[in-house]
Amino acid sequence: MSANDVAAGLACAFLMARGRAEGLRLLDGSNRAAWRSFFAMIVAAPIYLALKAVSMPPLPRGIDPARLIAAEAIGYVTGWFATALFMLVLARMMDRETRWPLLVAAWNWSNVVQLIVFLSASIVASALPPALAGGVTFAALGYVLWLQWFVAREAFAIPGPRAAVVVGVDLVLGLFLSGLTLSLGAAR
Repeated sequence: MSANDVAAGLACAFLMARGRAEGLRLLDGSNRAAWRSFFAMIVAAPIYLALKAVSMPPLPRGIDPARLIAAEAIGYVTGWFATALFMLVLARMMDRETRWPLLVAAWNWSNVVQLIVFLSASIVASALPPALAGGVTFAALGYVLWLQWFVAREAFAIPGPRAAVVVGVDLVLGLFLSGLTLSLGAAR
């Protein structure tokens, strides 16, 4: 993984985050580029850790902190690869398998932007009264869902409603993995 690859991936993500589909031209759309885009997981890890530190509520009774940390680490890595595999299934169903590597690369790099948005919103929300904090969190979630939809629509070259299905599948997968992570963190 070269610095140029990282720069291109991040530039693509930040262009896409502004609704500029030409960011996809910075990625070559090859299987190699898709695999290399998993480096975004390493780039995003400190942001993810900061987000967890800022937004983690008090642990529920029966949760072992050490087990939760291990489960979070496993869930973090699993989420990146599980999403790519589910996207491959969707790509085949939508007859977009040739565009799957481009989607994976754009999706992975856009995760960095998504985590920055959630971290920023969490920091701002922590300084606001609860009623306003909820609005900030809701706005961040709305923006992230829009970004995922835009990446799916442009990278797969599909209509908006089909892109919404892609986002819905990712959302359900994310909720499942979050619940699994929390249950794995429970003390036995």
